[in-house]
Amino acid sequence: MPLHRSQFIALADFRHQVRTFLHFSEQASRASGLEPQQHQLLLALKGSREPDTTVGALAERLQIRHNSAVELIDRMVHHGWIRRSPARQDRRRVVIKLTRSGNAVLAALSAVHLRELRQAGPALVQALEELLPAARGAE
Repeated sequence: MPLHRSQFIALADFRHQVRTFLHFSEQASRASGLEPQQHQLLLALKGSREPDTTVGALAERLQIRHNSAVELIDRMVHHGWIRRSPARQDRRRVVIKLTRSGNAVLAALSAVHLRELRQAGPALVQALEELLPAARGAE
């Protein structure tokens, strides 16, 4: 079934709002001394539902290859933002933990992101709300 013009407009508006926030996030990350992917890793680590987060879990969460996650983790260990530790249950497994420094930089950056979301969030929500009825109409 072909999409209506209103559906393309809603999708384009939503994509624009998401990209605007992502651009803000990338700039804020760099301003705090992190690359955007490093910020994403810190956030994925802090926001993990698992008490022991592995390299594989972080790779999946960031949608990157395992070896890319290892390289990213190596750089972040070097900066002192995270550390590797043996897992409590299976000491053969390596888990990744935030350091005090990593927690501090993430907390400051998250506060900036929440302020931005309070400002930009309504436009993002509106774009999503316009898109969802358009998507349901395409079914």
